[in-house]
Amino acid sequence: MLRVILWIVIGFIAIAGLAFVGDTLNRRSIKNTSIRSVDFSRLPDGVYDGEYKRGRFSSKVRVTVLSGKVAKIDVLQDMQYQSEVTQKAVGAVLEAQSLQVDTVSGATITTRAFLKAVENALAK
Repeated sequence: MLRVILWIVIGFIAIAGLAFVGDTLNRRSIKNTSIRSVDFSRLPDGVYDGEYKRGRFSSKVRVTVLSGKVAKIDVLQDMQYQSEVTQKAVGAVLEAQSLQVDTVSGATITTRAFLKAVENALAK
């Protein structure tokens, strides 16, 4: 009986270790993902949907372009569903009219997933 419990505990530890390694690799991948510059002024007016998924890190957005400017960004899904972090990133992009904005301090991965989702929306 003790052996069975020991094997179960070892199995749980192995699964948790693999999940941790996978999560760490996803974090590293997102941090190293480049965000391309998009010339908003060349975009036709319209509504663009985009998403970015990397493991548990995901973001889905709807971007509205009017008169060569990004007028609105709706966050349809993010890790924390309308988190304050994502709203700060939305404000930064709208103010700068660029994806080349600083990430929100302490939330680099969430911010970069959001920026990549916007980039993917506008690349369509």
